[in-house]
Amino acid sequence: MKKTETDVDAAETPVSLGPRSVTRILGLFEVLAKSPDGLSLAELSSTLESPKSSLLTLLRPLVAEGYLNHTTSRYYLGPFIYRLAGNILATRNFSRMMRPYLNELAGKTGESIYLSVIDMDTQMVTHIDGIDSQNPVRYVSPLGAPRPLHCTAPGRLLLAYQDEKVQEHYLRTAKLKAMTWRTVTDRGTLKKQLKEIRESGISISISELSEGAAGIAAPVFDTDGTVAAALVIAAPAERMQHKLNDLRPMLIEAAAEASGLLKN
Repeated sequence: MKKTETDVDAAETPVSLGPRSVTRILGLFEVLAKSPDGLSLAELSSTLESPKSSLLTLLRPLVAEGYLNHTTSRYYLGPFIYRLAGNILATRNFSRMMRPYLNELAGKTGESIYLSVIDMDTQMVTHIDGIDSQNPVRYVSPLGAPRPLHCTAPGRLLLAYQDEKVQEHYLRTAKLKAMTWRTVTDRGTLKKQLKEIRESGISISISELSEGAAGIAAPVFDTDGTVAAALVIAAPAERMQHKLNDLRPMLIEAAAEASGLLKN
């Protein structure tokens, strides 16, 4: 959806396309996915129009990490790349299952609705699906853009439901950058907030990531009792504060219903 001048957009860091080698790696995966019998170094060099020496610098670490297998002088996709593909498909299926709840919540609230997941390796939270509000003044957050945990509603929520060791590691190592004057950067205060979020089941962020933008998040529980994702209502800060008492029960109900679907 094209943004209007009145959109309230979350702060984000531009993402670099990366070095040429990244494109070559993706090309490797693509041609090998179409070659169940594998390909030799010479065949890869010819197909990708890349020198053997350059390819070898890419192939060796990919084999060492399990993304590729190398047997009988031929290269094949390895177990890690299949695991990655499985995770991508699982996320896509999960988003499809959750979509009706996003639609219903968007209709009830009139605000932007997002489904967010955590990545503790990067210490970031990402929206994997979303519906933008139709209001002329609205919150718009691009899908797939990583955001910090400490100053976002879904980030703090999902962090609050990690186990104690994971939380302690984050509190020890994370850079709690001040995005606005409201951003909490004190580790003791953040730890207290995580405890309160775990007790209440709700996380709220107002003008902490970006001035004028606000969000409220609730957990979607998986079958094993862990939190699979955060369901988020996002809106301009002033409107969020005015509607918060109405939005909170609607969000809790939608998250509970979504959790029930996963448990069935």
